[in-house]
Amino acid sequence: MISLLHISDLHRDTGSRITTESLLESLRLDRDRYLHEGLPTPDVAIVSGDIVYGVNTSDADSDAALKRQYDEAHDFLVRLADTFFAGDRERIVLVPGNHDVSHPHVMRATEAVGVPAEPDKRRMLARELGSETSAWRWVWDEFALRRIVSPDEYNRRMEPFASFFTAFYEGRREFSVDPAAQFSLHDFPDLGIVVAGLSSCADNDLFNRSARIHPDNVARVTREVAAYVKKGRLPIAVWHHNLAGGPKDSDYLDAEFLQTLMDGHFSIGLHGHQHRPQYLEHRFTADKKRTLTVLSAGTLCGGPQSLPTGRRRSYNLIIIDRENSSGTLHVREMTNNSFSLPVWGAAYVPEFEGSSMKFEMTMAVQPISPIQAAGEAVKLLRTGDAPAAAKLARKYPDEPYARRVALEAMTTIDDWAGIREFCAVPQSNLEIIAVCEALYQLGEKQALRDFIAQDVVADNPDAAVRISVETAKARAGVN
Repeated sequence: MISLLHISDLHRDTGSRITTESLLESLRLDRDRYLHEGLPTPDVAIVSGDIVYGVNTSDADSDAALKRQYDEAHDFLVRLADTFFAGDRERIVLVPGNHDVSHPHVMRATEAVGVPAEPDKRRMLARELGSETSAWRWVWDEFALRRIVSPDEYNRRMEPFASFFTAFYEGRREFSVDPAAQFSLHDFPDLGIVVAGLSSCADNDLFNRSARIHPDNVARVTREVAAYVKKGRLPIAVWHHNLAGGPKDSDYLDAEFLQTLMDGHFSIGLHGHQHRPQYLEHRFTADKKRTLTVLSAGTLCGGPQSLPTGRRRSYNLIIIDRENSSGTLHVREMTNNSFSLPVWGAAYVPEFEGSSMKFEMTMAVQPISPIQAAGEAVKLLRTGDAPAAAKLARKYPDEPYARRVALEAMTTIDDWAGIREFCAVPQSNLEIIAVCEALYQLGEKQALRDFIAQDVVADNPDAAVRISVETAKARAGVN
C-alpha cells in the first residue's frame, strides 16, 4: 500500500487566521486519529499549488510582503517534513498555483495602453486578447488595457516561487522561470511510483486567469517518465488548476493534455484550485485500456469567503494498492467552526455519499521483481543515497541479494535499530555480525548476551563470526 497526503491551496500569509503552529498540530492530531481508524501513515505529501496567498498591489513593499509569505510557507513545509517524514524534504512534491504568481513583476512587465477608437482595430484587438499566448491583458477592475512590454520581466513573475522552491529543497532542485522548462520529476523507488510536477501557470497572471501547461513540459515529462515506467514505476502527475468551469469562468485548464499523459502511461492526476474535493475518471477508449483518474483536493487553509457553498476546508489521503490496480480517496475535512484552531475528521462528500471513493487503475507497468529492486538499490547505494537504497531493498526480505544490499545500506547510515529489526532472525553470517554490532551500538547489553548465547551464534564455526562473538562477550561483560 502507498499512502499520499494530498494538500492544496495553503494560501500562507503572515496575516492568516491560522498559524503554522496550530495547522501542524491539527494535522498531527488527525494523523493519530486516522491511524486509529485503520488508514496508513503518509509516505509522500503532494502540495498542488497556491503555496502563498500572494499580493495584489505593486507598491514599494509588495516584493517584501510576498517574500514574508514564502518564508512562512517555507517554515510550514520544513516542519511538515520533520513531523511526517523524519525531515526528508524530498518526500514533499511542490507545484505552483495562480496565487504563487508575483503581481509586482506582472505590473513592472506591462504598461497601460489606450483602447483604439477605430472599429477594425478594436476587432483585431479582441481577437488578439482571446489568443492563447497573447501579450495583451484586459483589466476588468479598471476597464482598461495593458500590454506585456518586457517578456523577460514577465517570466520573472515566477521568480519568488522559484527562490522558495530552491531554498526548500536546499539547492538540490531548481524551478525555471522559463515556461517551457517548468516541470520536476520525483522518483520514489521504495514505493514504486514516480511523480511529475507540472506548472499550469504558463501564461497565468492576475489579469489572465486562464490556465495552461506548456506543451513542451508535457512532452518532456512523458519522455523522461518512460525510463521509470520500464523499471516498474507507477507515474502520477500533479498540477494546480481544475479541468472545467462555468460558462463565465476562465480560470481552468483545458483537459486535452490528459490524452498525452495517458499515452505516457500516467494513471493518476492530482490538482487543487477549486477548493473542493472531487473525483473524475476520464476514459478515452471503449476497451478501457487507457484511463486516467483525476482527483482534486480542497483548500487546506482557505478562509470562509474562499470556500464554495456547503464546503469546508479539507485535504485528501490517497491509498494506492498496486497489487490490485486500485486506490481509495479518503477526504478529511474541518469538523469544527474555528478557522484558527481546526479539528479534522472523516468528511461527508455528497458526490461520494460518504468520506471515501474507490477507483480502479489500468496500469501498463508491471510490478518490479525482487532482483530488479535489489539491482536498483545497489545503484542508489553507489550514488550516495543509502537511505533510499535501504527502504527499497528492505521491501524484499525473502530475496538474499536484496537482504545483502539492505544490510550494507543500513550499515552505511548507522541504522542500528533498523538492522536489529530486519535481522531479528539472521539468515547469514554477515547478519549475525551486524546484529552483534547493532545491539552493542544501541546499548542493549542483555539482548547482546542473549543473542550470542543462541546455538546458531554460539556454535557457528565461521572465523569472522567467532571474532565478532568474542568481541561481543568482552563488550557485554561475559566471562
